[in-house]
Amino acid sequence: MHRGGRRSTLHGENSTTEEEIITEEEIIEQNTASVRADGMIARTVWRTDRGPRPGSRGWIHFFAAILAVFSGSVLATYSWIRLPWWQALGVMVYAVGVVILFGVSAAYHLGPWKRASTVLWWRRADHSTIAVFIAATYTPFCLITLPPETARWILAVAWGGAGVSVVMNLAWIHHPRWLGVLVYLALGWLIVPLVPQLWTSAGAAVVWLLFAGGIVYTIGALIYAFQWPGRDARWMGYHEWFHLATVIAAVAHLVAVWIVVTQAAP
Repeated sequence: MHRGGRRSTLHGENSTTEEEIITEEEIIEQNTASVRADGMIARTVWRTDRGPRPGSRGWIHFFAAILAVFSGSVLATYSWIRLPWWQALGVMVYAVGVVILFGVSAAYHLGPWKRASTVLWWRRADHSTIAVFIAATYTPFCLITLPPETARWILAVAWGGAGVSVVMNLAWIHHPRWLGVLVYLALGWLIVPLVPQLWTSAGAAVVWLLFAGGIVYTIGALIYAFQWPGRDARWMGYHEWFHLATVIAAVAHLVAVWIVVTQAAP
């Protein structure tokens, strides 16, 4: 799918401004200036035309964000009433992480953003929230079901990895697609060595829900990485299938969090 647009030139007393049309993936620079042969200053302002996209682009995460607000509010309120404050805080971190993930994604994909700097800002935010969401999902399980020492190191690795991912997306948003997917998958499957402990402390249902959600997340990540089944669909391109996978997996993990919280509640 081509994301193209127009090119226009505005003339001032001593300068010209050109609005170049580029694809979202080709955004490289913003507000560059150079001196032309005639002595005038040529200033380039990059803009994007995101063009026609599948009809469901952004809407899947929009409705997921609304549901996340309600479900997260109920879950967090219940946790603050029934759990110790540090465990309730972990649940709150998780609930906020889910809302941020889907909310930022919906705003990025549905917003009428045209200026390149604005599109890039939202793109950085959108990609950064993925790793933050993964670390936030670890938080309640670590604080409620794992021994303190184990919880500390897994949270340190998860949130440290999330921080590295945020820095990478803020400073190097044009990194290879496979690199971002690799980071997200590595963070997502970090919990595998802890399965025996989770099986004992949280139960088989929680482990199977986490495993099922992880598989669906992985399938979605691979769909995104390989851009299959294409992007020129009327309603559902590869990006929309990726979004749908994240919602399905998030629901599985939400149920797992609820089970853990209700088990821990006195």
